[in-house]
Amino acid sequence: MEKQGSYQIVRKRILNLLKNNQLRAGDKLPSERNFCEETGLNRNTVRHGLLLLQREGIIFRLERKGWYVNPIRLTYNPTNHVNFAKLAESQDRHASWTAIDKGIIEVNSGTDTGENEGFPLGTSVYEMDSILMLDGQKVAYTLNYLHAERLKGIIPIIQERAMTQVIEEEYKIKLKQRNLIVRPQLLSREITTELGISFGSPGVYIRRIKIDEDNQQVLTVEHEYWRFDAIELRIDQ
Repeated sequence: MEKQGSYQIVRKRILNLLKNNQLRAGDKLPSERNFCEETGLNRNTVRHGLLLLQREGIIFRLERKGWYVNPIRLTYNPTNHVNFAKLAESQDRHASWTAIDKGIIEVNSGTDTGENEGFPLGTSVYEMDSILMLDGQKVAYTLNYLHAERLKGIIPIIQERAMTQVIEEEYKIKLKQRNLIVRPQLLSREITTELGISFGSPGVYIRRIKIDEDNQQVLTVEHEYWRFDAIELRIDQ
């Protein structure tokens, strides 16, 4: 039988590869089978060591692809208006995203648009989902609702430019953020499928509501679901 703590052999092996620059951020790790052959440990023990490193945020797993070295986390202050592209660039990362137009809907009691804090019932809004990527790696899924009358025609524009930037530059609206919610949660099957990670993976949920600073009208309700190992939240005082 393997001694208790044998999984630490795998953990230390990967940490040494990182220390010696034999593995770098974004690199794919050897397969679990290779670790079994190299160490003489069984698959469950090897997986235990890999999961430990995943909990520490050092590696992550993509479904049907394998294990990868996690890049440096994106430092993120959610209390600020976030221009994803500029934020990534400031940290020597490359941002990209999708913007999928799911059509115009009318807000009702079942729409997740902030309840009493968000859009009034009956408001026509664009529904849009998006995948945020850093250096080509999926890091977050977002679901956004945008005021269809005030922000008419916005979705094609934000295919290439950040949403906050477009609203302020193209629509000449100064935004103000309110009612921020941040909480850890296990990600749903829909979201983990979109991100290509294991069902039930931990994540960070952020909900923000943005209003027109002049007349206080709600313009966007934004839901963000981040991989827990992709960001580091820092609140400046």
